[in-house]
Amino acid sequence: MTENNFKWRCAFTTDNLMEAHIVQGLFAQAKIQSRIKGSALQGAIGEIPTEQAKLSLYVYEIKLRDAQQILLNYAQSQLHEDWHCIQCREINGPAFQYCWQCGKQHE
Repeated sequence: MTENNFKWRCAFTTDNLMEAHIVQGLFAQAKIQSRIKGSALQGAIGEIPTEQAKLSLYVYEIKLRDAQQILLNYAQSQLHEDWHCIQCREINGPAFQYCWQCGKQHE
């Protein structure tokens, strides 16, 4: 391993703080350490241009390929449509594997 393997590399950018935390959670589940940069600027939106308040998730270069695979899976999950729970008929977003209302697994 080289010293470059432990340099932080940008894996993901967004302007949505919630999405940044969702992706960071996906990385954490895969045991990929990450950092969010730019969150301090979120409170300044309106006084500074939105594009200057982008959020970036950084991972170690050695984990960048794994992070990119997680991002690909995440992007594909966002393409699916909402689904209705067969138990309680609640509408759930495509990212949910379990109904947020009753906990029934999506089939």
